[in-house]
Amino acid sequence: MLTTTFHDAQRSESPFTFSLPLPAIAPPTRDPKLQPASSSSGQRGAPAHRLTTLNADVQNHIMSALSTANLSALMRTCRHLSEAALLPLCARSYAQLDSPARLASFHQFLRINSGPSSRTTYIKALWLDVPYEPSHSNEESNLCLGILRHCRNVRRLRLSSNFSDIEPTLLFHVIATSLPALEELNLFVMPDVTEKAIHKLVGLPLHKLRLTGNLFCVPDALSAIAPLAATLVELDQISFRHLRPPPGGSFPGVKKLGVQFHDAHTFVETLTSTFPGTTHLTLLMSDTAIAPAVALGLRDPNRQRWKEVPPTVWRSLKAVWATNLPELHACGLVRHTAHLSVPFDFHTTSTHMSMLLDIVADMRPNSLEARIDVVSFVNRLPSVHFVETLEATLLSSARVTLRFGTFGEKSYDGATAHLMDAVENHLPKNGSLTHLLLRHVAYSGKAVQPEPARISALAKASKAMRWIGIEVDGVLRCWEVIRPQSTDDTAQETVLVEMSEHAGRRVLASEQMDEFQEK
Repeated sequence: MLTTTFHDAQRSESPFTFSLPLPAIAPPTRDPKLQPASSSSGQRGAPAHRLTTLNADVQNHIMSALSTANLSALMRTCRHLSEAALLPLCARSYAQLDSPARLASFHQFLRINSGPSSRTTYIKALWLDVPYEPSHSNEESNLCLGILRHCRNVRRLRLSSNFSDIEPTLLFHVIATSLPALEELNLFVMPDVTEKAIHKLVGLPLHKLRLTGNLFCVPDALSAIAPLAATLVELDQISFRHLRPPPGGSFPGVKKLGVQFHDAHTFVETLTSTFPGTTHLTLLMSDTAIAPAVALGLRDPNRQRWKEVPPTVWRSLKAVWATNLPELHACGLVRHTAHLSVPFDFHTTSTHMSMLLDIVADMRPNSLEARIDVVSFVNRLPSVHFVETLEATLLSSARVTLRFGTFGEKSYDGATAHLMDAVENHLPKNGSLTHLLLRHVAYSGKAVQPEPARISALAKASKAMRWIGIEVDGVLRCWEVIRPQSTDDTAQETVLVEMSEHAGRRVLASEQMDEFQEK
């Protein structure tokens, strides 16, 4: 029987490899390995199903469970599987091509200029990130340009800073003329890029645009892309320290905006007039991080500026994700939001707690996410001030997400367990928290699943909780918390009813607890 290795529910990403054409592959109907073995050679049971007879959707579902390396290897077994695995493998072309070998393998896989056997039409996403090596730069640049010129159905493209040897005007020309379906572009701006080169992008149907790098070299980049205002819905990495707003122009269609905080007195007015329709704001850290003491001085003037902005402006704001708590405090944002996400680490102090309380008072979020960088504790336990800030977070909203970021723990102990103990000890005093999501994310490796008893203890500790969930590396388990009516208050029973992951995701959406879908 043909066997392959399947990922588990928390599969890790395998190195991206592509299968190459095999000579003289036998027809699939003559491959005995595709015929399942019967339980008894002399016994007739239910008719055996060949993989070749399965519905295409079933085949694709099976292929989706394979690692990229195994999927590539599967294509080498027979002609049928070579064809069946082709589209699922092409769907993974957004994997990072970060070496000359991978780039060359991908280029060969595409079969460029091979007529009907070419695979370029199946490629919908690309991430080119080959390190710059002077000895190979011309060859790699030609491969990249060739890939871009021929993969005309690409909708999503990411280019790194490593293609410094490609003349910017040529690169932008190739993108603008060869990728007519491009909707999402993530591009590093090199120092010699001009506004004229960037303007070449305006003929594309771009919905999402992210420009990083040397933006100070193109201060009028926003004016250059102003014609995209009709299609853009997401714009990221905007810095008004380096970019000038388009004179008399705006981007009313942009809903999701990533912008660096700027301490200029014009920041609030420029932000709201240039992007009046923002619903999801990601407040990025400024080039020079603002200290808490400086933030305190900026807050009151900015709060006053927000109050002077007509209340109809930014009324549609739904969610805010902040990279830096002091800078969000300095921004002075006075708008109600459905969701707020803020960071904490070992250095969180009582000053940060005071800032959080000010922010919550002005923004009144329906749900709050605390992103806790567990790595910053480095075998140190949380301070008293940190625990107090955590408790203040739990009291700030009826719906709270605690996101624990680690490098992959060998066991569920240390700072994470200490913080969970603090949450459990606090819950009996919290009569407002109804929904709690514990999100465990590993920056590398795998996060550790807490023991089931922990979930039960948290649910029982709270008198108001109605739903509790735990997400480990993207896999969600969740429970509805039910408390049957009892005449004896001292013997109140807590029942946990597990929900499906799909039902849990619906709860997160309806309660607006996952507006940024794990940035």
